[in-house]
Amino acid sequence: MRRIIPFTRNATEPALKVGSVVLHDYAVTIAALLLAVHLRGEPNLGSVNLLIPATAFGIFALVVYHSCSLYAARWRFASLFDLFGIVKAVTILTVVLLTADYMISPRLYEGTKLLGGRTLAIYWCLQIILLGGPRVAYRAYRGWRQSDLVRRDPLAAIVIGRASDADSVIRAVEAGLAGPIRVYGIVSPLVRETHQGVRGVPVWGTIENLEAAVQAAVERGITLQRAIIAPQAMRNVPLIENVIGSLRRLGIPAIRLDTTEATGLAPQARLHAIIDDDLLLRPLVHVDDAPLREFVRGKRIIVTGGGGSIGAELALRSAEFGAERVLVLDHSEVALHALLQRTELNGLDGMTAIEGRLCDVRDRARLIEITEAFAPDVVFHAAALKHLPHLEREVSDAVRTNVAGTVNAADAAIAAGAAAFVLVSTDKATKPASILGATKRIAELYTQSVGSRPGFSQSPSRRTRLVAVRFGNVLGTAGSVVPRFRAQIEAGGPVTVTHQDMVRFFMTKREATDLLLTAAQVTTAEAASAPSAILVLNMGQPVRIDDLARRMIRLAGFVPGNGIDITYVGSRPGERMSEILFEERESQFDIGIHGIVAAEAQTLPWPMLQPTLADLLAASDAGDDQKARQIISSLIPQIGTPGKVVSLPISRSVS
Repeated sequence: MRRIIPFTRNATEPALKVGSVVLHDYAVTIAALLLAVHLRGEPNLGSVNLLIPATAFGIFALVVYHSCSLYAARWRFASLFDLFGIVKAVTILTVVLLTADYMISPRLYEGTKLLGGRTLAIYWCLQIILLGGPRVAYRAYRGWRQSDLVRRDPLAAIVIGRASDADSVIRAVEAGLAGPIRVYGIVSPLVRETHQGVRGVPVWGTIENLEAAVQAAVERGITLQRAIIAPQAMRNVPLIENVIGSLRRLGIPAIRLDTTEATGLAPQARLHAIIDDDLLLRPLVHVDDAPLREFVRGKRIIVTGGGGSIGAELALRSAEFGAERVLVLDHSEVALHALLQRTELNGLDGMTAIEGRLCDVRDRARLIEITEAFAPDVVFHAAALKHLPHLEREVSDAVRTNVAGTVNAADAAIAAGAAAFVLVSTDKATKPASILGATKRIAELYTQSVGSRPGFSQSPSRRTRLVAVRFGNVLGTAGSVVPRFRAQIEAGGPVTVTHQDMVRFFMTKREATDLLLTAAQVTTAEAASAPSAILVLNMGQPVRIDDLARRMIRLAGFVPGNGIDITYVGSRPGERMSEILFEERESQFDIGIHGIVAAEAQTLPWPMLQPTLADLLAASDAGDDQKARQIISSLIPQIGTPGKVVSLPISRSVS
């Protein structure tokens, strides 16, 4: 089968740029030393040849420059931080020369000091000028070029945020990271900053007077086309909610500046449209990237269902973190092709290329064949059917994908000797009231009990550890409520809400991927005899869907019930008023990672699960929805008797 690998940028380009900078610094170091001696004019060196020691000194200087972070950023972003690094490095070199001149030179050259104090003072000044001057000049040149481009066809913009926060935004705009934009003014939440200025840009007024400030700009002939929200201002959700509503009424697109570090070479800043995902959540759970990067680096990773929202985000993040190889499996040619095109457009220098194979997780033989050939270290199983109303009607299809697909993927990971298998589950699997939740719960049961089945023999060093991760509603994914509400608002309403009191847990795609990577990390770090666990993100309090709809309407610049109506349509089959993250019998414990909660998995004994599971898969293969539903009810009693929770015989699983 042909392997699909996207085009990636030339990874040698950054190395060539760094190499040219190193060569420049080496040359000017030798030149500064020789020129200092020449300008000093004495002592009389006679036949002493300084070129050879100067050459060796230049090599030593490169080590000092690297230790002082002179190569951590491009000249385009030269700043006071780089100047301090230059001063520190040159001071170290001067001290080394001084020490050598007083302790070594007299022994080699009959008591004569080769350099002397005044020569070293001249060297110190020359070296700082020759190292810092070109950097400052290049930054000024790039700034002039960007300013010239902006002057030709600029987009007039304002910055929303405190003056100190606006400074980083204006710097990014000046560096050309935001495109042809010119910042004309700042609107601050602080009254005391009114009429102040940042880098020549005035503070027009406060956020409370935003509309008046914009109108005054129009009267001065400035037609604003963008409003840039400073990153720190995004944390004040109620304030920004009012700001974005005002901007939308004024017809000014709101965008945010996203500053990241790319491959350790230089900061990148991108402008994104303000999306509701930025504003609708409790404070985001930030997981430390460093342990995750260390875990992923050098590993071979498979992501099933990689063409979907979560799978694609996980594959991209794994590639960014330095995985040796990343293989995406998906049955949809369109979704797979879209992901690989996305990596081509957004890939970073040196990022691992993502490979793609067409594969349906229902096809057991093909899935095992591909997995064994790839020999993964970690398998993330994200392939699933998840739209609740459809699965209530198509029970056999739900079982074939969500249950049989998980069985096939887990068995493939075990056969290939993967260190970890991570199942993407859902909070609907806790005391499930729907076919979606029930099939996901059965998938959890399999991963939690498969290690105790007869014939499961793996050496402890290659024993596959299996773990389930329960998600809440992931914002921005296909079919989630936020895109549907946004489309209804754009169409003029009404916004349809199932029930006024219905609540749900929400999380972002980044939080979801961090949770999955953390699950794999902590699972592989555990002892082979440790009990299987279920991991969940601490998503705080659930959000009322009605409140979510009203907030989105206000963000669009409307008033709920006045221009955009809300219609209550009633709960759908299999839908319940609230979700639960853990059952009472799933005892929770701390894994030492902020924002992530774990619970000890409780499952059925393998002799009880195996025959029932075999009957369920046979019924689904035969397309017998009624029988499949009956078997599911025998495993998950609350499916057959909604609202009633029946305790099952359980054992502590060892996977």
